[in-house]
Amino acid sequence: MITDYKGLKAVVTGGANGIGKAFALGFAKRGADVLVADIHGDEAELVAEEIRALGVQGYSVQADVSLKEECKKIYDKTVEVFGRCDILVNNAGVSASGDFTNIPEQDIRWVYEVNVFSHWFMLGYFLPMMEAQNEHAQIINVCSIAGLITSPASPTYFSSKHAAIALSEVLYKELKAKGSKIDVSVFAPGFVQTEMYLTDRHRPERYAITDDPYYHDEDYQKQLAISKYVTTTGTPLDEVMEYVFKLLGTECFYILTHDKYDALLREQGVFQANKTRPIELSDVAVKATL
Repeated sequence: MITDYKGLKAVVTGGANGIGKAFALGFAKRGADVLVADIHGDEAELVAEEIRALGVQGYSVQADVSLKEECKKIYDKTVEVFGRCDILVNNAGVSASGDFTNIPEQDIRWVYEVNVFSHWFMLGYFLPMMEAQNEHAQIINVCSIAGLITSPASPTYFSSKHAAIALSEVLYKELKAKGSKIDVSVFAPGFVQTEMYLTDRHRPERYAITDDPYYHDEDYQKQLAISKYVTTTGTPLDEVMEYVFKLLGTECFYILTHDKYDALLREQGVFQANKTRPIELSDVAVKATL
């Protein structure tokens, strides 16, 4: 594990706002040099300026991590400015509502390309370099509690986060099996105060909102309103990040933020072993009142 970040080199995707920005500044405050990657290059540079103001090196790169060649651009920039990478944070993530029958295909592809494929792409470029360094390094894949549980909504988002966590678990096991010095953690927060409800502004041109009635009907606007409510009323981000950095200094793979899901996670395995049905939050809520 890494407990002293001074002088280390960190790369953060989706680093221009929210959790990504908090990671970037958090590492910088602890003495690390940071490369901020984001689809919004001007906003990434503003974060890099904040990082430099802290007395460490801060760089930015504009990149759409849903494309493999753009992840290569991040890797190339890292080699150019740092020559190495000690900490990789795969943070970029997006969401989309819609059910199985009405969600546009482009939204399914966009969510999976950002939430899952980008982790594949970034790991494909950065893992060989981090392994070759033969020093302690850290990979943090930012997912969501939605990757450990399910609900009767947002199938694209939930399934993509499950895939991302499974990918992280396999990576963790593979690296441990060969005695690698690279630590892997999954950050799977519940509702945290971020701008996740503004996810549509991160769409690349190929997945832009069209004149499809789906994007303009009442239900779509209702889902956006719900997303805004649950994120703006979530746990304050600063409070969450202090906790996250504390756990990064321990042997902790799953970094969770909300205790209210603990009972559900414990009972979930029982339901699966009994081969009955997927567990519901109400199952543990009822048990808790008995």
